[in-house]
Amino acid sequence: MRSLIGNKSAEKDIRDWLSDNGYCGKTAKFTEIELHAIKRPGWLQVFRFQLKGRTAEGQPVQLFGAMWSDERFRRPKIMVHEDLAVRDAQLVEWSEGLITQRRHRK
Repeated sequence: MRSLIGNKSAEKDIRDWLSDNGYCGKTAKFTEIELHAIKRPGWLQVFRFQLKGRTAEGQPVQLFGAMWSDERFRRPKIMVHEDLAVRDAQLVEWSEGLITQRRHRK
């Protein structure tokens, strides 16, 4: 995986959310955490991510997620889904009016 910019706090927030919502956050293996959109001056950011992990019951899952984060607020909004199209629709909604990355997928 190439070097990711600014993803350490995003990764921690996602892992915490996973642990609080029925997944094993500590053992999740991220295959992507990327800044998807931003609003100047940079407080508001939208990330997209993909991971392989397990539910709290030990069932394997592959999840596609989005995180809406505003540094002026305490908790980011995070959604995960097993369907990439659902995640991408959430990214479109949360990114409306923001500066977005030109490239979306490899």
